[in-house]
Amino acid sequence: MNVFSRLPNFLQSALARQGIKTPTDVQTAAIPDILAGRDTLATAQTGTGKTLAFLLPLAARLWVRPDANALILSPTRELAQQTFEEWQKITDGQNLPAALIIGGDNIHKQFADLRRHPRVIVATPGRVIDHLQHKSIDFRKTHTLILDETDRMLDMGFIDDMRRIVHALPAPRHTLLFSATLPDEVKQLAQEFLNNPVRVQIGSVVKPAEFVLQEIVRVDIREKLPQLLHELNTRSGSVLIFTRTKHGAERLAKQLKLYGQKCNALHGDLRQNRRRQVLEFFRNQTVRILVATDVAARGIDVPHIAHVINYDLPQSPEDYIHRIGRTGRAGAVGNSISFIAGDEEKWAAICKVTKFSSPVKVVQKTIEPLPAPKFIAREEGAAHAKNRRRKIVPSKATERAKELLQSGEVYLPQGEELQKARQAQQNAVSKKVKTFQKAVKAAQVLEEKPFQSFRTVKVGASKKTLRQIKHAENKPVHAQKKRHPFKKKHR
Repeated sequence: MNVFSRLPNFLQSALARQGIKTPTDVQTAAIPDILAGRDTLATAQTGTGKTLAFLLPLAARLWVRPDANALILSPTRELAQQTFEEWQKITDGQNLPAALIIGGDNIHKQFADLRRHPRVIVATPGRVIDHLQHKSIDFRKTHTLILDETDRMLDMGFIDDMRRIVHALPAPRHTLLFSATLPDEVKQLAQEFLNNPVRVQIGSVVKPAEFVLQEIVRVDIREKLPQLLHELNTRSGSVLIFTRTKHGAERLAKQLKLYGQKCNALHGDLRQNRRRQVLEFFRNQTVRILVATDVAARGIDVPHIAHVINYDLPQSPEDYIHRIGRTGRAGAVGNSISFIAGDEEKWAAICKVTKFSSPVKVVQKTIEPLPAPKFIAREEGAAHAKNRRRKIVPSKATERAKELLQSGEVYLPQGEELQKARQAQQNAVSKKVKTFQKAVKAAQVLEEKPFQSFRTVKVGASKKTLRQIKHAENKPVHAQKKRHPFKKKHR
């Protein structure tokens, strides 16, 4: 039986608009228990539809319970953003507003969003703690908690923040815990947060995606960049490249641009607006290559990623599974290749933990001479690159000034003559003295002809004084007072 038939009509219509007709395995297994209100511990590989597995039953439960709210915690801003967008798609037209509360966004805008009392809050743990400190977030009606990619949140050190958030929620609470892997830390956390949970497990948590063809190539460190350029030039489709550090991602992206590749870097030091922009250019295929750190290993749901390249091997086998899981999603076939450059121990650890469904192919290195570097405008979009390449044409005024200088009609002092001119200017009467002399002459004119049509007004004169002057000018001469317009009354 299709579990989608248990959902309200508006959710079924939203799925039909997206062309989703058949539920995935994790959706089939998790949706009935979540609809029944049971705590759930679910593990499944990346790209198996875990997000809709908890969003669909959550929307159904909130739709029939107008007094209930929910909190969804995600490890990264990108994953929270995608979850928020999926919620908007399936609840379009319904009274189920949501708020996105993540780091890097304007916190004052988030204050306004929270004052509207959203039914669902999609957030990262750090920013929720900020709002708890400001007392700007209200959890009194929040009886549903969803922890998405829990293993990643533990890896990023959010355990204390998660405990603090859970203690701020009211009881009883409906808790869902979703994870791609199930280390001991996640099991311990499930015992702490969940009450007699239903266990949902789809596939192996230490097994890469089934439709990803895995390759490795052994190179020296100096051969990594030439080999990478060879792989990029011989493969078609979008490419996601992983590096170990933020600095490495920026440096590699700049190197690839020098050799004519359209790419951008994505890492944790980028501002939130820039991170969204980089992901958007990658999604709409304005930029073919994305160089990222492990911050992008979770939460990037781009269906057209054809290749994942591990330029640097990850620190843990679990990260390897998440990295290559960015391709081969939703039944599509993907390809991954890992560069092994003096880190055989890391690869041995990956092989020991990871259960490969098919043997990993060893590729012979093909080192080609590096082409001559060439300047390429920063690939932030075709329009930006076009503007950077545009030739700057001098204005007509600039051209005319050059003609006058060359013809001798205009003369500019140079060298010693210029120094003499500056010395003469310094020896001249100061500007303040000249200004004072002008003010004295203006006062003499006013004393001689106090009611002429012109007036000298001090800088900063009040509006009242200006009105008095204008009123005095409009009066006939015999009706005007003989008091000076600037002289104050003595009280």
